[in-house]
Amino acid sequence: MSRAILAVLLLAGVVIGVAVALSDELFGDPPPSVVVGHPPPQLPPPAPAPVVAPVGVDTPPAPPEAMLVALRGRVQVRRGEGAWVDADVNIALAAADSVRAGRNAEAAVRLGNGVEVRLSPRSELRVSEINMAVSKVRLDEGHVVASVGEGGRTLQVQAKGSDAAAESRGGTFGVVTDGRGQLAVAATTGSVKVTAQGAEVEIGAGQGTTVDPGKAPSAATEVPSSLFLKLGALAATQTNQTSTTVQGKTSPGALVRVGDQVATSDARGNFSMRVPLKDGKNELAVEVVDASGRREDQRLPAVIVDREKPKIDAAVQWGRPN
Repeated sequence: MSRAILAVLLLAGVVIGVAVALSDELFGDPPPSVVVGHPPPQLPPPAPAPVVAPVGVDTPPAPPEAMLVALRGRVQVRRGEGAWVDADVNIALAAADSVRAGRNAEAAVRLGNGVEVRLSPRSELRVSEINMAVSKVRLDEGHVVASVGEGGRTLQVQAKGSDAAAESRGGTFGVVTDGRGQLAVAATTGSVKVTAQGAEVEIGAGQGTTVDPGKAPSAATEVPSSLFLKLGALAATQTNQTSTTVQGKTSPGALVRVGDQVATSDARGNFSMRVPLKDGKNELAVEVVDASGRREDQRLPAVIVDREKPKIDAAVQWGRPN
């Protein structure tokens, strides 16, 4: 082969190689890109789709909540063992929170759907426990009316100073206590189980029972048709003593107040209390409330306290006949 032919063949090979390289650059896969600077921001993952209950399947009910739903007059709330503060309506209450109604006040506490406890004047209540099965409250002093709807839930009203408790799964009942172990329970509708000292008494509509400190509940009896109050005479309406005894007779288990002094009538309705007196004129009023919530007030004669010794003129005037 002549040198001229060999030169032509070599030149053709070079041309074909250049053409292939240019084709790869123009039409082949692009080279990987090089990131300069900060990488692009990462987008957050998509929100999960809402869970939709299957058709025909009921969603579980919300857990019950204690709430102060109504009030009249001065009502106060205490969180745990904190200070008492004036309350507003529709505030939530937790276990260990307390509610009290003033002298002319009332309040209502809802403990889940269909369960409500209403406080009478001068009463104090503490929330003990609340869940789907049972709600428990403790009556520290005074009177409450409890209502339990037919929803399968249980309300238990305990009494301060006692192991006694009144429990119902459906109905309306009242409880009154002095906070020192004496209490009375009366059922208006439905039935109520009253327990104390390991014993149990069931009362129905129109019936009641009493519990003395450290004793079992009394047998179920018919609630009297009306509340009565009969007061004994005071020992004196003018005295140099700093206290006097107030005694009388009323419905068994009724709560009796004279001023700030509290007592509860016994199983026969008798009561007696020692009431402090101040110097000067003392106006005494007796207030009574029974387990059904009926009230009776009576005023006693004013008691005058004079603790000054009688003044004696011991001066002797000479020269005059005695």
